Amino acid sequence: MTIKSISFDLDDTFWPLMPTIMEAEKNSRNWIKDNYPGVLNSLTKEASIEIRDKLLRTDPSLINRLSELRLKIFYDASIRSGYNNDESQSMAEGAFKIFFEGRNNVTFYDHVISTLDILKDDYSLGVITNGNADLDMIGISDYFDYILSPAELNTHKPNPEIFEAALEATGLEAKEICHIGDHPINDVQASYDFGCKPIWFNENEGELELDIQVPSFSDWRELPALLKTI
Repeated sequence: MTIKSISFDLDDTFWPLMPTIMEAEKNSRNWIKDNYPGVLNSLTKEASIEIRDKLLRTDPSLINRLSELRLKIFYDASIRSGYNNDESQSMAEGAFKIFFEGRNNVTFYDHVISTLDILKDDYSLGVITNGNADLDMIGISDYFDYILSPAELNTHKPNPEIFEAALEATGLEAKEICHIGDHPINDVQASYDFGCKPIWFNENEGELELDIQVPSFSDWRELPALLKTI
């Protein structure tokens, strides 16, 4: 066996992201409407993007700290709406709590968990994500020997530093790690360029449109057998 560790992307690999985010945002908006209704006009899509872009211009590293970024968006929207500092801090913390609970209320793709149950007996498992999912809240952290995120490392895929952290976490060579994810650039190309062996989660069975050939799957039940071929 040449592959000793498998690193996984999370969003749109273990679960579909957009339905989860949309529900989380709806829940947080409903909470704001009930508790701080004056903030809603400052949290339209256009206003939120304006606040986000301003925050990122001031501190570009916030792109690696998505939870902090969203908290600051809530806070700034509240300040713009005329609430004072203490009120805005309470609003931001309360709204983020509701949002984050929803963000981690994920619906797994079919057979993800049963596949992890199979793989954990033969491989070291890890996570390399660009998101801010909380695997303790989701209930799957015990599957993984390492969890690497932008908030922890202040970098994100496709930057090679995040894959370098996987080598440090495992003590392995890049060629002994298989990285699995949905994103052609952030997951497939980036891990391939680093020397890992990527597998593309191709939910919609589309074309990769890269100048490399890598294995792919759309049904999680296919993965254990596919790993034995690389």
